[in-house]
Amino acid sequence: MKKKSKVPAIDKMDQIFNYLYYKYSATQAEIARDLELPKATVNRLLEVLTDYKYLIFEDKKYRIGEKFYFLSNKYEKHNLIKNIAYPYLEELSLKFKETFKLSILDDDKIRTIAKVESSDIVKVSVADNAIFPLHAGAASKLLICQLSETKLNKLLTKTLPRYTKNTITDREELKKELLKINIKKLSFDNMEHSNNIKAVAVPILDKRNRIIAAISCPCFPDDVNLEKVDTMIGDMKKVCDDISKRIEYFHS
Repeated sequence: MKKKSKVPAIDKMDQIFNYLYYKYSATQAEIARDLELPKATVNRLLEVLTDYKYLIFEDKKYRIGEKFYFLSNKYEKHNLIKNIAYPYLEELSLKFKETFKLSILDDDKIRTIAKVESSDIVKVSVADNAIFPLHAGAASKLLICQLSETKLNKLLTKTLPRYTKNTITDREELKKELLKINIKKLSFDNMEHSNNIKAVAVPILDKRNRIIAAISCPCFPDDVNLEKVDTMIGDMKKVCDDISKRIEYFHS
């Protein structure tokens, strides 16, 4: 006996997805007939699923849409960014004798997916696959600066955890900071997450100018001066532009 679904609409959508996965494409009439579903029900579901890009309607037929491609390839996309960016991180680290890392927004946290540490004995070390809070740190603020206010309110509490005396703990104050960061496409960490560590971060953008990753350099305050920071930012921006172009090439 077939188990009765608690959410009939989702059960029907699941049938449609499985059907189209194996059949590749079909008309509305074919889907209703083969799945033995009411035509009106199928019509409503197909309209909604197409609007949300789970399905594509083309040449009077429906097939699996780009939303599935995006969701299933999240890991692969991060891997692509990591593989492209790693040699650039090595170049930056060799030139400036600092640690450089690549970070992404991973749901409700910031995750480091690649890093090259300075060859110096005294250096800033970053753990493999390290995670950081959303509100404290150069890369963190950069990676959330384009989120909608609704999304920010969902992810961030009104009062945020304090890590140092410089941590921004008021959500509304942080939003003002994020607006400036989004305009400049440049973010700084003034010892907000860790005492005695500053950082600068530059974004990697997609072709729609959306931030998809960030390259940052955490360093000890005594190791940098204004001239070095300016030179570093210039090189980081060039690197991020190159990475963006290469990512676009692979997706074209």
